[in-house]
Amino acid sequence: MKTQHIKHKTMACLTTICLLLMIFVGCSKDNDLPDQPDQDIVGKWQLEKYVTQETPGETDTYVGKEGEWAEFKGDGTGTQRWADGDGKFDLEPFTWKISGNKLKITEDLEDEEGADEEEFTIVKLTKQELVFKDEWNGKDANGKDIKITETYYLRK
Repeated sequence: MKTQHIKHKTMACLTTICLLLMIFVGCSKDNDLPDQPDQDIVGKWQLEKYVTQETPGETDTYVGKEGEWAEFKGDGTGTQRWADGDGKFDLEPFTWKISGNKLKITEDLEDEEGADEEEFTIVKLTKQELVFKDEWNGKDANGKDIKITETYYLRK
C-alpha cells in the first residue's frame, strides 16, 4: 500500500510540475515582447490638428479638414494628403522609419532636387492615436530668440 501511495504522490507531483511549466512557458506577458511601434503606426490617420507654439510667444492651432490624412504602409512608404489652401488637396509620397521614439519622414521633392527629411519625436502612439512633434530654435519677427514646437495630432 505504501508503494501505491508513493506512486500516486509522485504522479501528482509530476503532473503539477508539468502543469506549472506549461502555464509559465505558454503564457507570456505583452511587455516580454519587443516593442513594435512600426506596426502600430501602419494604417491611415486623419489629421485632427496641427499646433505651432513659439516660446515665448504665440500658439497657433490649425484644425484638420475632412480629407486630410497620412497613410503609413508596412513597407516603410506612405502618402499624405493635405489641403493646399486653394480648396484642393496635394497628394505627396514619403518614406518613413521609426527608431526608438523617433519618427523619420522623408518626402520626395518633385519640384526641387533631393528630398526633405525631418525627424520627429513620437509623443504618443496607440492603435488609435498618433502624436508627434518637432522642436527647434529660431527668431521671432523682432529678431528675439524663441523655441518653436510643431505638434501633429492624428487619429485612426
